[in-house]
Parts: sequence; structure tokens; C-alpha cells
Amino acid sequence: MSSNPSQITFTLRVPTALQQAAKTYAKQEHISLNSLIVRLLERELAQKGTPQ
Repeated sequence: MSSNPSQITFTLRVPTALQQAAKTYAKQEHISLNSLIVRLLERELAQKGTPQ
């Protein structure tokens, strides 16, 4: 459970190959897998004009 009330924890199921590619990319960028996923979600939602 998250200790920050402005954050939640949830389970995300992805294909193994996608997880491995994301882990590799996150490592190259020197960020955590969680940070990468948050960035990608924020970027996609911003492009769609969806408020965060």
C-alpha cells in the first residue's frame, strides 16, 4: 500500500516481452520502471487533451 495519499498502487498485466523492453529502456534512461510508466501515461494523456 502506498504511504502517499495522492498516489495509488495497482497491478498492471503486460506481455513479458513488453515488460523486458520497458525495463531495458528505463535502465538506459536511468529511471525506474514505475517512473517510465508514469511518464508514458502522462505524455499519452497530454496528447489526447485529457486532464491529469
